[in-house]
Amino acid sequence: MVGAHQALYGGQHEGGDRGKVDADFLGSGAALQALKMFSSGEGRQSQSGGHDQNKLIGLAMAQAGKLWDQQNQQGQVATDKQSAINSAAKMALKMYLKNQSGGKLGGVGGLGGLAGSLGGQSGGSGLFDLAKKFF
Repeated sequence: MVGAHQALYGGQHEGGDRGKVDADFLGSGAALQALKMFSSGEGRQSQSGGHDQNKLIGLAMAQAGKLWDQQNQQGQVATDKQSAINSAAKMALKMYLKNQSGGKLGGVGGLGGLAGSLGGQSGGSGLFDLAKKFF
C-alpha cells in the first residue's frame, strides 16, 4: 500500500521500464492518498461517523479515477477504470472499519489521529507506520 502510494504520488513510478499497474496497485495508492487528504481536512464537514466513512470512500474513488486517467494516458494500466475505483473504495472502507473496530478512536478524530503521523512527510516511514495500524 505504501509502496503504491510512493510510486504513484512520489514520482518513483515515472517512466522507464516499469510494468503496467493493476487495479489493486491503483486502489491502494488512491486509498492512502485519500486518508492523507481526509486527515488534512479535505472532505471533513460532518461529525457523524457515517458521513466520515462516505467522504473517505468518495475521496478514494475520486483519486483512483484521476490516477487511472493519468496512468492510462501514459499507457501504463492493466485494468479498467471501474476496477481501480472499486479497489480504492474497498481499501478505504477496510481502513475505516479497521479503525472503528479498534475502539480507541472513532469518526473524524480517529482517522485524523491515525493519519496525523503522515504530517508533511513525503517519506515512507510515516506512511508505513500508518499502514501498519490498518493491516
